[in-house]
Amino acid sequence: MIRPRWDLLRTGYERAGRRGRAQEEMVERVRLRLTEYAVNWAPSQDAFARMAAALETSLGAPTERRPGSPAAVHWEGPDTTLVLENVGDSVYLELVTNKRLSLDEELLRMDEEGLL
Repeated sequence: MIRPRWDLLRTGYERAGRRGRAQEEMVERVRLRLTEYAVNWAPSQDAFARMAAALETSLGAPTERRPGSPAAVHWEGPDTTLVLENVGDSVYLELVTNKRLSLDEELLRMDEEGLL
């Protein structure tokens, strides 16, 4: 069962910009929670491992594996990256633009260094 927390879809309607040009709106990420909240780490970890194996069978070897909490596996393409993430109580699958992912990682790095 999938219960998305939120979603953004392009409707085909665009806002007029300052000089009459249309400002295109683009979806930067689609994120789905694949599991319900788990009471402990084991069910979430098992689901994560099985989904990672299934995706690797379909997509090939991931471009990046990040152990830890949150654990993540990335399959990077030319414009977007597919991310499977285990945050401890749930597993998420996300399709995100490489630009958005890069910005998110830069913000996280700055936050960890106390720059924000």
